Amino acid sequence: MAKSLILLPSLIIALSLSTTTSAAAAAASSSSAFIDSSCAATRYPDLCRQSLSSYARTLQQNDHRRLALAALSVSLAKAKSVSSYASKNANTNPSVVQAVKDCTRNMGNGVNRLDQSVKELTVLGGLEGDKFEWHMSNLQTWVSAALTDENMCVEGFADRAMDGPVKVGVRRRVVYVAKITSNALALVQRFAAKHARVGRHHP
Repeated sequence: MAKSLILLPSLIIALSLSTTTSAAAAAASSSSAFIDSSCAATRYPDLCRQSLSSYARTLQQNDHRRLALAALSVSLAKAKSVSSYASKNANTNPSVVQAVKDCTRNMGNGVNRLDQSVKELTVLGGLEGDKFEWHMSNLQTWVSAALTDENMCVEGFADRAMDGPVKVGVRRRVVYVAKITSNALALVQRFAAKHARVGRHHP
């Protein structure tokens, strides 16, 4: 009887941990499904899912603002990394040197705009009506501008006379970031559309 009394609390704890683990796994599975369905609306869905998979355990289903915020945060981090990489690449070809210089400037501008976008989206969580629309317009403009900056960097290496490891390395990384930013913009727009739809149903 004494042994049974000793084992009972352990059994209760084990069952409690099992229930908690199962609930956490179910929540993560639900969040993963939410990420999958949201990423399906982006231009690069596989990359979208891969870049946001680490957020599956912290995102709540149907929280489109936090998903867009996660996507922008990933884009900002990648853009900072590429900006640093581009600035450290030296070359003797004057055309490549200038292209790297221009790219570094463009990526720096893009980083600033993405940083502004992250801050703006954070503010949007508590806004409605005209204020929401105004801040959302700013946000979409900045993300679009950051994407333009990234594309301008890629276009700066179009000349075949620049072919070489520096061009290949910089362009490959910037194209990757541009795809991430494109996905983030799509998720921002999806959040805006979902918010507008909810607003129409809750006057």
